[in-house]
Amino acid sequence: MTFLSWRKDYEIGVPQIDAEHHRLADMVNAFHEAYLRGDSREEMPHLLNQLIAYAEEHFQHEEKLMSDSGYPHLDKQRALHEELFASIFSINEKFAADRSKAGAEAMQFIKNWLLDHIVKHDMDIGDFLRNKANKAKTANETGKGEAEVKPKQ
Repeated sequence: MTFLSWRKDYEIGVPQIDAEHHRLADMVNAFHEAYLRGDSREEMPHLLNQLIAYAEEHFQHEEKLMSDSGYPHLDKQRALHEELFASIFSINEKFAADRSKAGAEAMQFIKNWLLDHIVKHDMDIGDFLRNKANKAKTANETGKGEAEVKPKQ
């Protein structure tokens, strides 16, 4: 049974970011499967550390995309990323101290964090980039000479 089913409506319209979100969901599912099997000694800490490292890499990619495109809410997103990273790091510490108690908490937090962050915050980045691209395309088609802007891949 899949813990977190990826749906098309989670996509923000930026291929690299969508692929990274999908990979994060796959990592959450791998963590969940290890949790269900009771692999708390070796596999779960390894999977959680991989998830944390990949989330940090993903946040860097998102922030660079936002910076490069002039996204107006970059500071807010950076603060959210820092808060999420601190929360997941805290869960990792709890998990290291007592895996039996922290496993369920970690599962629920990670699932909620991923979906909540994508649906509530990252969708705005996709909307911003699409609007920017559409404005540039319209300006280019009407001869106003502005270069077409596309979301980076």
